[in-house]
Amino acid sequence: MKKLLIPTFILLSLSSLAQDPFKSYRLSDSLYRAKDYKAAASATMAGIRSDKEKDLPLRYRNAAGAWAMAGMPDSAFAALAAISKSNKTSLPFVRGLANNKDLEGLKTDKRWVAFMEKSIEKASGNYKAEEIIYGHKESDGVALSMIALSPVGKPNGKAIIRVVAGSWFSNLTSAENYIMGSFDYLLKGFKVFHVMVGSQPRYNMAEQVADVKRAVRYIRYNAQNLGIDPQKIGIEGASAGGHLSLNVAMADEKINEKATDPVDGVSSRVQAVAVLFPPTDLLNWGGTGFNFVNAKPLLEQNKVWGAVDFKTLQESTMTYAPVTDTAARNILGKQVSPLYAVTQDDPPVFIMHGDADPTVPIQQSLVLIEKMKAAGIKHRFVMKPGGKHNTNDMMPEWTEAVDWFLEWLK
Repeated sequence: MKKLLIPTFILLSLSSLAQDPFKSYRLSDSLYRAKDYKAAASATMAGIRSDKEKDLPLRYRNAAGAWAMAGMPDSAFAALAAISKSNKTSLPFVRGLANNKDLEGLKTDKRWVAFMEKSIEKASGNYKAEEIIYGHKESDGVALSMIALSPVGKPNGKAIIRVVAGSWFSNLTSAENYIMGSFDYLLKGFKVFHVMVGSQPRYNMAEQVADVKRAVRYIRYNAQNLGIDPQKIGIEGASAGGHLSLNVAMADEKINEKATDPVDGVSSRVQAVAVLFPPTDLLNWGGTGFNFVNAKPLLEQNKVWGAVDFKTLQESTMTYAPVTDTAARNILGKQVSPLYAVTQDDPPVFIMHGDADPTVPIQQSLVLIEKMKAAGIKHRFVMKPGGKHNTNDMMPEWTEAVDWFLEWLK
């Protein structure tokens, strides 16, 4: 009798959520975690039907996975068919399907090979991407690179830098996984750059800020060749990527007129910013007094200590020594906390943060908003009720970041 109640509940839920696809998707996530795969797939499909966006490869992948787990291969392949026709799919996304555990049961089906071949062929033509070296680390000569994506729509001459740095970690796989998330920018004519930085634990966040500044300078210096206006550069990032983005956006204008590298002789300023749940005050984490920079046991437990493992070069031995003095670490922590760099000439900022974020306290955004208000900086803040530390919870409002950049990169 209990099992009979579940379909009735789902039908009632889907009916009530018919006009809100994101509630359907969240319901699907809950049902999936409860291992009610058929109901989860139905909820995802209900969301797709009511979603104003119709090219939804990520959603169709989720539906296909749930159908497959429910032992319904025909329904799964029907969902996969939409992926093979999608204008949004990227090669990394399609290749990743081969390792998707939910789809494992479909891979012995004769339809699988044909689906993959068609999907790879389609994805190969969806994006024009190029990896560019934008600089080298001064300490060891390691190359710094970014993926440049050309507009899908009519070029508008504007550039968006997307900082790839989840938990202050960055690599090529992550940068490639960002490609589909850039589609809306590309469709509106933006040139998009997925900037990779030196990752922790090898490089700390101060070094990463310098990397992003170098990327901005490179793009500005090469603006003509890249097909963008050097005074129309926006930057976006989530979590640690948002932290680095704000550090660059709030930085003082410092141009090295004596630079031997001409790239270093141009500005690293950006003209607009959009960030999700960013750390902004490392000296007061979640409230006054809790010092993120000196919370070594907690940061080691969460595998992010490397981001604040500040070091100094000992020239006598040519070795790096960690900075252990609390006062010195506080100074360094303040230097990489965007809150303390706010001035009235900073660019417009769009921030979203969930009020149930368990990773970065919403206090981090609230204190920055108050500081920007006092300085008269143009901004928009969206606090998402119940939102946690993931992009899905920020939908659909986060899609407005595209319009934010269209408005302020004039």
